[in-house]
Amino acid sequence: MERTKHLFAGSNTAEGFYGYYPQLMQSAKRTVIIKGGPGVGKSTLMKKVGGHYEKEGLEVHFYHCSGDPDSMDAVYVPEKGYLMVDGTAPHVLDPVCPGAADSILNLGVCLNEKLLSEQHEEVAGVFAEVSRTYARAYRCLKAANVMRQDADAVYRCALEADKRRQLVNELLALVPDGEEGKESHAFLQAITWQGVVQYPSWLDSRVMVSLQLPFGMDADDFFRPLLHLARQRKLEIRCWYDPLEGRKLTHLQAGDTLFTTACPKGSRILSPEMKQEEIIRFSSRLSFDRAVHDLCLHQAVEVLAEAKAGHDRLERYYIDAMDFGRLQAITQEVLEELP
Repeated sequence: MERTKHLFAGSNTAEGFYGYYPQLMQSAKRTVIIKGGPGVGKSTLMKKVGGHYEKEGLEVHFYHCSGDPDSMDAVYVPEKGYLMVDGTAPHVLDPVCPGAADSILNLGVCLNEKLLSEQHEEVAGVFAEVSRTYARAYRCLKAANVMRQDADAVYRCALEADKRRQLVNELLALVPDGEEGKESHAFLQAITWQGVVQYPSWLDSRVMVSLQLPFGMDADDFFRPLLHLARQRKLEIRCWYDPLEGRKLTHLQAGDTLFTTACPKGSRILSPEMKQEEIIRFSSRLSFDRAVHDLCLHQAVEVLAEAKAGHDRLERYYIDAMDFGRLQAITQEVLEELP
């Protein structure tokens, strides 16, 4: 089993940016929240912290940024209960238990604020431009999701209530008993300027159940009852969500059993038994939904690339105002004080 894992704590969704950062903080014993503007070294510091623990042979979870998957939003070390997380927009975070469990590391102290203030209008203008660009990307994602919902409406008519209950009951019967554990929430996929980026290495378990669904069919309807049962049994739970609809489950680890909409090798495959005459009747509608969804998603990715370019321009202002000697000293101090 790989000791280094990659995933996302947030995604660009049809509702805007959506994330599970507070839930991530709840799983940690010690949280360091990094503050500071774009380009001040937050991601680089988290990579160094993760690298430190990798050298010790510990399991490390790298949470990538959906704005730029090459950057980090957080690094978590389960065996230490140690979390370092970016606490700036769009996922603003503050300590829940200041000093005792959570602290703030402000890399903004390395900035020449006088220089930045002289460029206030330019910097504020780029921030506003990036915000408008993200808003446009979210409108494209919302349009893509409407097409998925339209396809789901067809499948709801094609899947009779008793067949739906039968499939849910079959899945419920596969939820195991097991040892008590914690609950975690994240994304294995995120919609980014590079396209839909995914980290499938988590989709491996002793028992795997693959629920095969057509484009647009809502997996959350089937997995949500499994989550409720797993909670009743106090199992270790990992919830992974839909990158387009951030509140909806697409994969669920309950104890030693993985329920997934992917198709890992060796998994048991289940699928809904739908009325094929309904599928055939609405085949052109379903094809249209898929085509428009893909077009809107493609457009959203292009717009996210524009937002990334704007963010890169912002970083330039902040990098030029950075005292990297002071940043290096802070980095060294952080690494020396790691638990």
